[in-house]
Amino acid sequence: MPIIGANIVEVGTTNGTVTDVDGKFSLSVSPNATIHISYIGYLDQNIDVAGQSAFNITLAEDSRTLDELVVVGYGFARKGDLTGSVSSIKGADLINRSTQLLSNALQGQVAGVQVTRNNGGPGSSATVRVRGVTTLSNNDPLVIVDGVPSSLNDVVASDVETMTVLKDAASAAIYGSRAAAGVILITTKRAKEGQFSFDYNYEYAIDRPTARPTNGDVIDWMNVQNEVKWNDGASNPYSQYSEETIATWLENHAKDPYRYPNTNWVDLLLKKSSSHEQHMLSITGGTDKLRTKSTFNYQKGDGYYENRSYERIAGRINNDYLISEWIRANIDLDFSKSNSINPAEVNPMYWAYLAAPYYAPFLEDGRYADSKDGANGLAGLQKGGINKTNYYKFGGKAQIDIIPFKGLTLSAIYSPRFAFTRGKKFSKAVPVYYPNGSMTYMQSHRTTYLQETRNDNNSQTYQFYGNYQNIWGDHSINAMVGYEGYLYRWENLGASRTNYLLDSYPYLNIGPEDYQYNSGGAGHNAYESVFSRLMYSYKSKYMIQGNVRSDGSSRFSKENRWGTFYSMSVGWVMSEESWFRKSLIDYMKLRGSIGQLGNERIGSEFPYQAAITFGNSNMYDKSSQTVTALQNAAQVYYAFKDITWETTTTYGVGLDLAMLRNRLRFTGDWYYKMTEDMLLTLGFPSYAGFSAPQQNAGDMYTKGWDVELGWSDTVGDLWYNVSANLSDYRSIMGYLGDRRTISGNYITEKGSYYNEWYMYKTDGLFITDADLFDESGKKYPTLTPNDKAGNIKYVDVSGDGVINADDKVRLGNSMPELLYGGNVSLGWKSFDFGLSFQGIGHQRVLFNSAWIQPLKEQWGAVPSLLLGNYWSQHNTEEQNRAAKYPRLTYTNTTNTYTGSDYWLFNGAYFRVKNITFGYTLPKELLSNVKIKETRIYLNINDLPAISNFPEGWDPEVGTSSEFISTSYVLGINVKF
Repeated sequence: MPIIGANIVEVGTTNGTVTDVDGKFSLSVSPNATIHISYIGYLDQNIDVAGQSAFNITLAEDSRTLDELVVVGYGFARKGDLTGSVSSIKGADLINRSTQLLSNALQGQVAGVQVTRNNGGPGSSATVRVRGVTTLSNNDPLVIVDGVPSSLNDVVASDVETMTVLKDAASAAIYGSRAAAGVILITTKRAKEGQFSFDYNYEYAIDRPTARPTNGDVIDWMNVQNEVKWNDGASNPYSQYSEETIATWLENHAKDPYRYPNTNWVDLLLKKSSSHEQHMLSITGGTDKLRTKSTFNYQKGDGYYENRSYERIAGRINNDYLISEWIRANIDLDFSKSNSINPAEVNPMYWAYLAAPYYAPFLEDGRYADSKDGANGLAGLQKGGINKTNYYKFGGKAQIDIIPFKGLTLSAIYSPRFAFTRGKKFSKAVPVYYPNGSMTYMQSHRTTYLQETRNDNNSQTYQFYGNYQNIWGDHSINAMVGYEGYLYRWENLGASRTNYLLDSYPYLNIGPEDYQYNSGGAGHNAYESVFSRLMYSYKSKYMIQGNVRSDGSSRFSKENRWGTFYSMSVGWVMSEESWFRKSLIDYMKLRGSIGQLGNERIGSEFPYQAAITFGNSNMYDKSSQTVTALQNAAQVYYAFKDITWETTTTYGVGLDLAMLRNRLRFTGDWYYKMTEDMLLTLGFPSYAGFSAPQQNAGDMYTKGWDVELGWSDTVGDLWYNVSANLSDYRSIMGYLGDRRTISGNYITEKGSYYNEWYMYKTDGLFITDADLFDESGKKYPTLTPNDKAGNIKYVDVSGDGVINADDKVRLGNSMPELLYGGNVSLGWKSFDFGLSFQGIGHQRVLFNSAWIQPLKEQWGAVPSLLLGNYWSQHNTEEQNRAAKYPRLTYTNTTNTYTGSDYWLFNGAYFRVKNITFGYTLPKELLSNVKIKETRIYLNINDLPAISNFPEGWDPEVGTSSEFISTSYVLGINVKF
């Protein structure tokens, strides 16, 4: 078969060509030249010309992709032998994101993996979900780093060699009771034999908000005050502020800004930009007997307001020893220290958008003004003290591998981990002053107090397992059997004193003993497991894999402590059949699996035991007329001894394709997950004297699919890769003990989506007073007796003539739908370019009342979104019919802000996550300075999203959360 477009290059030159439609080429070269032939999906070849002028060249197919080793639980396997749903990411793809925490770098990278942020502050992490939600308890995936349990954000992105996501039961069942929410395996970088290098990387970034809401000025505020008063019963539209006051305010402000303020609190409390930087250092050395890789990372980032920062230093040392031909060992160490600083009490993001421009931050003499009876957020931010949290982590792993004969490896691992958190919040009393000179205190800082916390935890993991791999003839086998134990302990301590006389000495001993408090607690949990796996392949065509694991958890009683979880999967490589024609499709594999996973993270550490709760009470003695403080104790919750595992049974089918000479790649999976025995709080007789306990009673069903598509090719000196992923799922509630749970605007009941919207239906606004009545003159039922023109018209679903809770209905799924992401990368000579994107195709989002609510706390600012967009008595009927928002009111906010479909909108969004431009300097420029390679690059991360969200609000930011940032990163990488 002729190969069209194969690259032919004379080695050591830029002289080259490509093959034509018949697979032929013609190229003039020097007599003793060597030509290099390359083509996607085939192995490269070098051919010495040696005076010849004609060649018959046959390229061999590149099977290295299938032979590539992929990390699986407690070992490795050939990628071509996998029958489960597994996705892998290279560490280089994560580094390009230039994020402070690894969880954020994962967003949009893997089909079926949902990464959600609601805060963009320095050091803020993200929530990760693998194939949706499968339980009402803990849905966090299990994270394994170099074979032992850890945390996603304990690893620096630059340390990651590969990240593998086990998405189905076939791949994750080897982790049994902890794998129901998926498993993320991280392999860190290690040195290779003969590799000696010293690498340094530096990044500096300017951060700007992707979106930044604004408030109206003082004129807008006074007009809205008048509007609200008029709507709520005032006799005229200027009852609060006269037309003359409004008309002359800005003129008076120019003369006397203290008596006539027009304060922009947003600009006063929040910066327009911020910055962060990162240093990465790597030292690598490897011989045939010893290989060591040491990495060090330093990060520092500032927030968008004073007293907000995050700093982390981390290091990792991986050592590999070849003691003999049959003994290998690894000793790994890692550590990190992070320091997070926040204001002691004030959340500037909230105060910036709360405070009205009518109030001044300072008096004329420079003292902090009371603003609104002490509500001066700027005073609290600048003078109220800080809350400082230090987090220390240290861990290690010692592993020894014994190879008694070829194919068999026996491994023993011990891994201790230690973490310690120290918190110190010193909140200071902040005086503020009225214009008459009298003093009060800032609302959140009326007294000076110190609060200290000490939390520490440690874990120990020990593993013993054996792997056996062998290939004979057309048969391949990969078997593993092992044991694992895990012990986790934690303890916390808190102490505080208040009413300090001094605010410059943040230590407990200086506080008054009459106002001292303390707290503490401790706990532990453990498990033991035995497990095994068997993988068999015949002719790399037919595959079968089985996993089984038995777990014993300390969370359950002895009678229910052990659970056994299994999986079985098969694969068929159709493209290896003799009858399969590879004209278009180069590789096709069908996969199918069934398996069961468990969840032991279902509440307290010992839910089966009758726990005693201690407290304190004041007892009054009538005879002596004295009050005595006594300690009390009681069993609050009844305990069910037979509480046990939640179990999730998963069924899945998949298809892997490689087409067009392996340039086009496709992976698709469909799955169905059934979770049983979820913990629920059911009814319990009140006469028993206990609060209702949780028990195994609930079911949930999750159905979904995910696809990945990629294309790779080279054209001359240009190489490029394009990939995209798309996934979707729905979680439906099954039997829930014949109970429904309503939490705010959500409902969970049999047949509903997980956290489905449960609110009123509406039919627009009552535009005029006449709209309050139907054609027969009968008044429509209203939510409140005060509803009038300009209010929301609620639908009487039950038809009983009353709007009440009986009219609430389920309004659809609240979870994200159609999650997608993609990457584009290309290189030409010394230049490289990368682009990645991510988004959500559909999500029913509830419009947040804080985005438009004016006069919060009866004095707050007016959001700019509201201005010119609300129903008003000043408007014409035509203008009111075009209004987005109801009438402004403070006496009938129930009508305006009660949850309903009036406020639901499609929260779909698209975001470019990263754009990278890089240039590698020519080596001849660096040879004189002993540098192997230098690359300079510019990253732009998290560009503003394209969405239906209101102007100024990012789809991933909470109401009072810190902004998501567009980061402009300049970096340099130097290799010695």
